Amino acid sequence: MLHLPVPRSAPTRTSQLLEELVARAPDGPVDLEWLLSHLDRRSFGLLLLLLGLLVIVPGVATVATLALLFPAVEMMLGHSAPSFPRFLSKRPFDFKRFKRFTVRAGPLLRAIENISRPRWNARHDVTDRLVGLVVFLLGLLAGWPLPLVNVIPGIVVVLIAIAYLQEDGLLLAVAMAAAVMSLLGLGWTLWTSAAAVISWIAV
Repeated sequence: MLHLPVPRSAPTRTSQLLEELVARAPDGPVDLEWLLSHLDRRSFGLLLLLLGLLVIVPGVATVATLALLFPAVEMMLGHSAPSFPRFLSKRPFDFKRFKRFTVRAGPLLRAIENISRPRWNARHDVTDRLVGLVVFLLGLLAGWPLPLVNVIPGIVVVLIAIAYLQEDGLLLAVAMAAAVMSLLGLGWTLWTSAAAVISWIAV
């Protein structure tokens, strides 16, 4: 009897996961503990996507940037699920602004998904640790107190998260290359800015 291979079902689209999560959110403030309680088995990827988007949104970027460091470290350590310290997980933030932002970002997310598919799959433990390291560095960079310095790292984190969720190794490689260029470019900018401030103070 001939047994045909069962085709692998495609992962749920990232934009669909995001829309479902946003639809379940209450109208008032939301904290990170609520977000963690509503994530599925791909919690790291979806959490990185949410925090990457929040890093870009004015008003919540500071909290999101700090929060981004914790799952990044846990990915580097090989943990199976993210967690936050209580002082951060119970801190509420206005989710309405994020909802509005996801509506505007939705077409771009879907456009990326349309050209993405599972390919170039690497071992998950290797991918997790590499993604965690890069996201941690981007989080440190996004936290630097300069106007709009959080936007580029946030966009790159979103791209990494989509590639991670879609299991697209090619897109992940492109996102990692963008992360390296962002780290080098913004790192040089911050270094020269800090040097200029120090020289001005020393005068």
